[in-house]
Amino acid sequence: MIVLHLFILFCVGSVGLWMAIPVGLAYGFAHWVIALTIILGSAASTTIVYFLGKKVRKYVSSKRGERYLGKSKAKMHRYLNKYGVIGLGLLLPGVFGPLLGMAIGITIISETRRLLIWTLIGNILWSILLVTVGALGITIF
Repeated sequence: MIVLHLFILFCVGSVGLWMAIPVGLAYGFAHWVIALTIILGSAASTTIVYFLGKKVRKYVSSKRGERYLGKSKAKMHRYLNKYGVIGLGLLLPGVFGPLLGMAIGITIISETRRLLIWTLIGNILWSILLVTVGALGITIF
């Protein structure tokens, strides 16, 4: 049963960091187990999106159209110029989650390998931060 709960936590962590913390705490796992499982899940989903990046870019442009993507790119290029690849790589996993964050990054950034590295680092930092905040919240109340 524990393996099933870890697998569920891994899957939820691969979709969204914010959603996985309550799941791990509800299952009663130790905080380091929650953090490690979420880090592995988010790293797996980020890496999968990275390798499917061209297909993701084509999907977004076909679904929303080049015109829509052009408007979104203009907005995101403002953020890219402001924060750079490092800033977006650290910011996107926490704001949008690992899957959507990497997909957004791939559509606007040409340096996808550098983005992957910083997004993985962002996944680690956000996971540790959110698990710590969740643990402190449980401890305080």
